[in-house]
Amino acid sequence: MSMKHVTYVVSLVLVCTFVRAQDLTGKLRELMYTDEETKQIQLINDILGYRPTADNIIKAIRNITYEPHKPGKLVRENLCIDDIKRRYYLYVPSSYNHQIKTPLLVYLHGGVLRRELREDWEIEEFELVTLAEERGYLVLFPLGQFGASWWDSVGMTNVLQQIRATKQEFNIDDDRVFMTGFSDGASGSFNFAMCYPTEFAGFLPFNGHPGVGSAAGGMHTYFVNCANRPLYVINTDEDELYPAETKIRPMMELANEAGADLLYRIYTGIGHDFAYLETELPLIAKFMDNHPRSLNPRIVWESADPGRQCMWLSIDSITDEGHTDWYKDYNMELIDDRVAFGFMPDDYHTELDYTAIDTVALFGLFEEGSFQGPGVRIDNVVGDSTLCALTGLIAGDIIVKLDGASVNTLDDVNTYKQGKKRGDSVYIAVLRDGKVMEFTTKFPDPTTFNLHTRVKPSGRIEGFFCANTFALRTSQVGAFTLYLHPDMVQFDQNVIVKVNGRVVYDQPVAPSPGFLLYNFAQNRDRELLFVNKIHIKL
Repeated sequence: MSMKHVTYVVSLVLVCTFVRAQDLTGKLRELMYTDEETKQIQLINDILGYRPTADNIIKAIRNITYEPHKPGKLVRENLCIDDIKRRYYLYVPSSYNHQIKTPLLVYLHGGVLRRELREDWEIEEFELVTLAEERGYLVLFPLGQFGASWWDSVGMTNVLQQIRATKQEFNIDDDRVFMTGFSDGASGSFNFAMCYPTEFAGFLPFNGHPGVGSAAGGMHTYFVNCANRPLYVINTDEDELYPAETKIRPMMELANEAGADLLYRIYTGIGHDFAYLETELPLIAKFMDNHPRSLNPRIVWESADPGRQCMWLSIDSITDEGHTDWYKDYNMELIDDRVAFGFMPDDYHTELDYTAIDTVALFGLFEEGSFQGPGVRIDNVVGDSTLCALTGLIAGDIIVKLDGASVNTLDDVNTYKQGKKRGDSVYIAVLRDGKVMEFTTKFPDPTTFNLHTRVKPSGRIEGFFCANTFALRTSQVGAFTLYLHPDMVQFDQNVIVKVNGRVVYDQPVAPSPGFLLYNFAQNRDRELLFVNKIHIKL
């Protein structure tokens, strides 16, 4: 063959290789932007038709390009698993460069059990957005509500779907996705840390409670799971909901005993308030800079829900044979002695329509001039054993009087609570459909409950991988799956799995381009690219 013919053949091969690489990249981009499962399967089959290796696919995925985007506040919608579309907000910093991976901060708001989503949230005025602008973070603001909170399946899935949608649109650094929140948002951050840590590099709960997801949502949560991600936790000593010293500190000490990767700080002289945020901003930035997500060789994972995954491990079936001798449940009994009515206020109730009210009965409740209105309208009654629920108050009731005090605003309700304790009697007057209704009742007596709900049996796995060997111990686990990443094992050697001191698997495992593509289609994660799995039944 002449040199001319050799040059032609080489050139033809290079051209074909370049065209095929372009086609592969195009199909991968299409796969990333496709949510319909049927279309995803078709695209995966098309990609596999090019006969790419897993390494080819990983390289192409990590080279996916994005379009430029204008900075500022964006409004988006997500179709949730209850078939309701819910808004969410994004803040894009002015420094955003579509060619550079950008950290993402997910902020969960407080007051998540309100009936309606927050309207017209001026996120640009929020201090965290100022930090994001300075440091070049994107910020995602999910919106929660009753039935789609930070501790139910609809709300939690909604948040995860929004993160994945954001990764479709923006060049997100998958290893620098953090979650934070205040009050209910902080409690939600704890909940994600214990139930869905895989997507995140770390968590920053501020003025929250690690047991709310369990008490309010029935979630089975476990402090041992906080060993898998770092947490930066803040509470305040004068917080009337979650006082740091008397309530939260013992929980954080228990979490540390369980092995949590946790830094705990307490601010003094501050109530249930974000007054310390400006001081904390540089420390938040430092935490995010210093804690990228890593593929930890060591793992501790406990779940009562089969199939729930933490990084490279999922527990697939749980037995009820009883936990092993080494197992310890890091739980504690709590006393609920908080004085609470058990309702979410309607933030948009600002005036009364006196033409639709029995004003004679209303003003007959008060000394002249003591009631200015508009009262406090109940947006949603929370729970089934709170004062409002037990008394029979309903959404739409307007509280106008408590004992001898008129109620004009929510501040009046909060002031009234300060002089009460559990078991005290209370007189409540409300407007319902324009008519005055009066109730004499009492705050529920103190009750005891577990910090972490324990209704269903759980399974726990502890262990690590080292030199192509997984060494694990299990308690009440019937089956589990290991997900393999190229950084975890060498595929030219057997993968060995030891469970409770016994070798249960010792075989070669090859990277699977099909598994890799399916996994990417599900999570949109360009770094955590698992190329195969091993299922172990005990």
